[in-house]
Amino acid sequence: MSETKPGTIYEDGRLEELLDQGVDGTSSVGLATGQQESTSTGAASTGDVYFADFDHIAHKNTMSVGERLQEFVLEAKLADELGFDYYFTAEHHFSQDFSLSPSQAVTNTILAQETERIRFGPMTIILPIANPLRIAEEFTIIDHLSGGRLEIGVGRGVVFHELATYGRRNADGPALFRENLEMMLKCWTNEENFSWNGVYHQFFDIEMPWKPLQQPHPRIWIPTATADNAEEWGRRGYGVAGFSWLGIEMHKAIFEAYQEGWQECGLPVEEQRMGYLSSYVVADTDAEAEKLAKEHFPEQVALFEYEEGRSHWFADTGLKRVYSGLLKLFASIKDVDNVSGPARMIVHGSPETITEKMMTLHEAFPINTYMAEFSFGLMPWETVKHSMELFSSEVMPRVRDAHGAAVVT
Repeated sequence: MSETKPGTIYEDGRLEELLDQGVDGTSSVGLATGQQESTSTGAASTGDVYFADFDHIAHKNTMSVGERLQEFVLEAKLADELGFDYYFTAEHHFSQDFSLSPSQAVTNTILAQETERIRFGPMTIILPIANPLRIAEEFTIIDHLSGGRLEIGVGRGVVFHELATYGRRNADGPALFRENLEMMLKCWTNEENFSWNGVYHQFFDIEMPWKPLQQPHPRIWIPTATADNAEEWGRRGYGVAGFSWLGIEMHKAIFEAYQEGWQECGLPVEEQRMGYLSSYVVADTDAEAEKLAKEHFPEQVALFEYEEGRSHWFADTGLKRVYSGLLKLFASIKDVDNVSGPARMIVHGSPETITEKMMTLHEAFPINTYMAEFSFGLMPWETVKHSMELFSSEVMPRVRDAHGAAVVT
């Protein structure tokens, strides 16, 4: 399915089908607790593996906005020092404490200035509510400011009220996404001045005196919940990413389609990027990690509940059914015992346990980029810091070795 078509998983009935299966242990919505037989062959033909720190930068009501932003800077600097490969930030609007990153250009300028080694970027820019010309200009400068460390994630946005508040019709989201993506890419690759007469934007006599430092442009990532789109992004040589809350079976199809598409892009397999986002709590013992997860993960889910509740209020009759199903799902997700199965919606435990859980993901499908959110709920900074340090010193080396061994065998 092309992004230019109106149907997405949120609109064509597939999400409703998954939700109708219930939240009583079905893997389709990420709640399976038993082991599943894997039919995947693992991570392509390379043992390369990458670790990303993901940050919604949600406000914590235990501190001021300024203090929370300073904590974000501390986390980015720590990830840089600890050897993480990526630092990705989310974009959300008009949803209570979710989040302090309404402008990805502002957020990523901070990352460019406050870090030295780590690659970073938005995951994602909500393109249907963005001005693609301004995005192209601003992120060109950020790429130069960072010395060429920028990665760019873009998405169509699936939170109805965000588009509506900006005056965009949800039905226009896929076409807006497509037009804005192509416009952004043309700004980066066109050698001469040009004008753009699109359905949604008209620009005249565009001169781009500077191109991105990385040629032809930084790596593009597009998170997706559909296999057809994943196949296209593979053909175009982009990275893809998934969200653990949507479960194992969906992502098996997504990553398989992505790898099939990749065969046509002409790039080496080492350039593939398949990311998978979960919340992580690493502690000295399994019991301590479980306690922290049960204390703070429900608070993170509550932010999604509020966000989807806002969209439920905005939506028409058809989408109200979808958002009602999501709200029911989120209510169940709050029980950490429900979501620690193979989909790994939250990954908690000692370093040894974390490693084992991550490798079960690798057995399920060929991800090579683990996206870990460490700071969520009202997690205190010292707890976040300890979790990240354990992950870096004890988990990352083990997972790298296990990925390498999987390729050898």
